Order: sequence, then structure tokens, then C-alpha cells
Amino acid sequence: MSDAEREWASGAITDALISLDVFKKSRRPFVFMSAEGEPDTEALIGLFLAMEREVSVPRVRGDAMDAVRITPYTDFKRNRWGIYEPVKGMIASECDLAVVPVVAFDGLKRAGHGKGYYDRFFARYPECVKVGIAFSCRRAEGLETETHDVPLDFMITEKEIITADNAAVYNVFGEEP
Repeated sequence: MSDAEREWASGAITDALISLDVFKKSRRPFVFMSAEGEPDTEALIGLFLAMEREVSVPRVRGDAMDAVRITPYTDFKRNRWGIYEPVKGMIASECDLAVVPVVAFDGLKRAGHGKGYYDRFFARYPECVKVGIAFSCRRAEGLETETHDVPLDFMITEKEIITADNAAVYNVFGEEP
């Protein structure tokens, strides 16, 4: 994708996400900080902060990942993978919506980078709504997952919103089923 295509697609993903009731109802969202090649989450995080939500973002600690509360004044540094993390902050005790990165997906099945950070995170916050975001080119038909892999509640690309109701139907925006 060109930079312009990536910017447009990231905006389309954000627009789709903010149209959902789970976004509107969320008070304690957790949103990943984008790495290169992933949809940009900066606008989404900024929107949640502007709405005065208790926003948290990931910070890796060994084999664990914490949800660290941030404010517009939070300082960040790059971790060993080049992803921004908050330098300081309180660990979030609750999470009602988790927006997570997706390396590959098939319906509501997601594959990450294979470290299991998000699956362990979901185990600590079982009630949070799990939303994966990725560019549509990350679709992988027949993706196999492990028994410990936690399925998503929603999968959003620049072309579609996948839910449990339509996961079996591959229907891209603007195309007839």
C-alpha cells in the first residue's frame, strides 16, 4: 500500500469502528499503538481521550503486557520492537473494549506475532469486547489457530465489519453477497 492508501484505509477503519455501539458505550478502552504496516490508531486514541474516556495502551513487561492508563500528557518511548509505550502510568484495573492488531485473520480468528500477549491479556479482562483491526490484504482463508487463541467479537478492515452474525459470509462493502 502507498502512504496515501494506508492513510485512507486507516481512516476508513476508524470511521467503521466509531460507528459501532461498542465504541459509543466504551468508558475504559484499550487500544494498541500502531507499528509500521498496521492501521494507524493515533486518531482513535486521540478521539477516546477527547471524549474523556479512561484510555489505556500496551506496555510489555517480560512475557506479560499491561494496560497502562494514558492522558494527553503521557510521555512515550519506543520498545525493543520500535513501538511506542508509555514511560509511566497506572495499570488499568478494567477494560470494556480492546482494539488489537491483527497480522492475519479469517472471519473472527486472528493471528498475531506469536508471542501470546493479547491472548493472555484477554484472559485477564474476559468481559472486554475484542475488536481486531487490519487492512483487508491481511485476510488469510483457512487460518488455523491454537486452542488458547481467543476469537474476536469484531474484525474491522477498510472494506468490512465482521461479526459473529456474518463471519461465515464473505461480503465486502459495496459488493453483492
